[in-house]
Amino acid sequence: MFKNYFKVALRNLLKHKGFSFINILGLSVGLTCCLLIGLYINEEMSYDTFHENADETYRFTREFMSQDGTTSLHLSRLAPPFGHYLKDYYEGDIEKIGRFLTTSGTIEYGEKLFNETDLAFADPEIVDILTFETLQGNLKEALQKPGSVVLSESLAKKYFGNEDPMGKSIRVFDQAELLVQGVYKDWPDNSSFELNMLGDFSVIEQFYGGRENLLGAWGSNNFTTLFTLTETGSIDGIMDRMEEFLTIQLGENANSWTRLHVQKLTDIHLHSNLSDELGENSDITYVYIFTSIAVLILLIACINYMNLATARSARRAKEVGMRKVFGAGKGNLINQFLTESVVLTLCALLLSVGLTSVILPFFREFTALNLEFNLVQNAGLIAIIFGAALLVGVLAGSYPAFYLSAFKPLEVMRGSKGSAPGKSGLLRRVLVVAQFSISVVLIISTVVVVQQLNYMQNKNLGYDKDQMMILNVSQEIGNNFQTFKNELKNIAGVKSAGGSSRVPSGQLLDSQGAQAEVDGQMQPTQVVIKQLQVDPDFVSNYQMEVVAGRNFTDDWQRDSANFILNEKSVEIIGWSSPEDAIGKRMNYGGVAGRVIGVVEDFHFESLQSEIVPVIMANNRSNMRFLSIKIEGQNLRSSVAEIEQKYAEFSPNSPIQYNFLNERFDTLYESESQRSELFTIFSGLAIFLACLGLFGLASFTVAQRGKEISIRKVLGASINQIVSTLSKEFIILVGIAMLLAAPVGWYFMSDWLDGYAYRIGLGALPFIVAGGIALLIAFVTISMQTFKAAFSNPATRLRED
Repeated sequence: MFKNYFKVALRNLLKHKGFSFINILGLSVGLTCCLLIGLYINEEMSYDTFHENADETYRFTREFMSQDGTTSLHLSRLAPPFGHYLKDYYEGDIEKIGRFLTTSGTIEYGEKLFNETDLAFADPEIVDILTFETLQGNLKEALQKPGSVVLSESLAKKYFGNEDPMGKSIRVFDQAELLVQGVYKDWPDNSSFELNMLGDFSVIEQFYGGRENLLGAWGSNNFTTLFTLTETGSIDGIMDRMEEFLTIQLGENANSWTRLHVQKLTDIHLHSNLSDELGENSDITYVYIFTSIAVLILLIACINYMNLATARSARRAKEVGMRKVFGAGKGNLINQFLTESVVLTLCALLLSVGLTSVILPFFREFTALNLEFNLVQNAGLIAIIFGAALLVGVLAGSYPAFYLSAFKPLEVMRGSKGSAPGKSGLLRRVLVVAQFSISVVLIISTVVVVQQLNYMQNKNLGYDKDQMMILNVSQEIGNNFQTFKNELKNIAGVKSAGGSSRVPSGQLLDSQGAQAEVDGQMQPTQVVIKQLQVDPDFVSNYQMEVVAGRNFTDDWQRDSANFILNEKSVEIIGWSSPEDAIGKRMNYGGVAGRVIGVVEDFHFESLQSEIVPVIMANNRSNMRFLSIKIEGQNLRSSVAEIEQKYAEFSPNSPIQYNFLNERFDTLYESESQRSELFTIFSGLAIFLACLGLFGLASFTVAQRGKEISIRKVLGASINQIVSTLSKEFIILVGIAMLLAAPVGWYFMSDWLDGYAYRIGLGALPFIVAGGIALLIAFVTISMQTFKAAFSNPATRLRED
């Protein structure tokens, strides 16, 4: 029986090529979107799962609170003593615990110099907690030997080429000689952080002046601390005793200003966005958003099928009547029509697999993700999509199947459709409204995302970021910082330069205790004030506006204990105005001084973060970056001269620099990528909706052909006929716009609330979305209505 259903289904698909083409194209585009989004989501969900104990591995994070109890800073890393004392305190809960410190710097081998990132010094236990595929040596034994290091395969290849790296010596940061004692395979791309080198932990102990000093460095929160549980251990058991642990280690009031939290390793990529993450994380929200988009696009394709199938019901009425006359029951007809639907969907699935293979290289390059599509690696996803295709076939074909099988043969033979056409027409209208509502919501979302991105990229940040070169200061440059800076100022294209401990687009992670003079009394500040160490040229170099007081001077003795604040600091301290702050006493980090200046608030971090209180101290001993303002017309020659001057002052450290505009572009790269994805998928949604509308208009014109001919004979103009045929569809699209507007407003308002600085949700996105939907719908319908309006009425009337 099924064989017969299958033959008839194929025959009907081939007989009605236009109907089949529109539906197969629509469903294949929908399924292709689902496959691509499925690959994207599968990759996002797979981060860190390559570690053998991924589901049983956790990390500790540290939160700091202000005096008012609000979170001032939440770090993904701890101070080094925590890892040591946590193991002893939670002996029955923690099986293994390990720390590693990540850093960047210069690696020297022979005459070669390399600037490297993602270098680490680790406890030997890290090798047991995380998964390293050993290629040479014994990694754990190597990390137990002082002066040893193990390298990733790519780093070993980079340094030594085809030479055997084992036993070779490399010089790290121009300070320590380390012997290569092992090589491990590079981690895959779906890792939330990278470790290209692991040095033994004794190097860090020496840096801190010995193990005893390291175990007293409670303020050095630079160590990622991972652990696994014992068979009887639990996270709840650890957290229940955490307050007691902090009290023992940090004193009675410890829990009022700091807390430790636990985070699962596999949750880092999608559920964590702490202040000092080792890598750039994503957000589970976008997984939900793109999953919803895939479902909505597939729903639009299903609606197309249901609409077209019921619209052409009149053409199949006689077929149904004849089948019933020859003994076919309702169940037989339902099975027949469902088989047709499933066969059509499976054809679309095959086409979508081919489309996915063709599009994937471009999609992979666009998303910068290592997406692979093959039957073995993606067997689970293929099974899900195959099941979804079958479900789509059954669901999309269910209403047409039940609708067509309900035709009454006697009425069909008499010339009636044999069913209630009003119900069918109403359903088609509802479905058209539904699919265009979905499309309009997606267009509204796209416009809002693009507007917010443009707002972030073009907002006045409170300083000049154009043509600003950011130079990493090496140790050699740092030792001769002022001399080097003066030499740069002699370069023709260099307008100015200023040093600082951190630069805009980075994160403000440094803070210390603060007291300020309020009403004549020194009082502790209720909110943490972030620290920025600068030289006297930093403020003027960035053209920050000094709203009260003055900038630092070159007289270091005069200003070494003075401070410059931003307006936010003045507000939280409680001074009435920037002018009121000038001359007030302030203690910060043990330094007693006075406020000499207040600058206008500026956006140091991403616009997703609120402006925080900032204090600038005139401390030239911690100049990690040099910001160099270059004239645009001399950019290349100026950069070349700066490189030459750098090589003179720092011959043992390769130069590292970028431009501030590039740093901010990188900061918003993920938002830009998502904006483009929204645009692409919204375009596909409106394409599918119009594809269905085109098919529906074609059948409507065919059904009303006789009416059109009579109207033309009676003198109706082309415009009148086009208006008559188009009016109903345009009204339906208008209703869709009205329904979509509040839905789009609700979701995008909620999305914008995630930004500290955001656009107002005005009328433009709704006008643009409505205009695009109406225009495209009218053009789609007009392709058929104009064709019908220009046809010869005599030909049609003669046929009828």
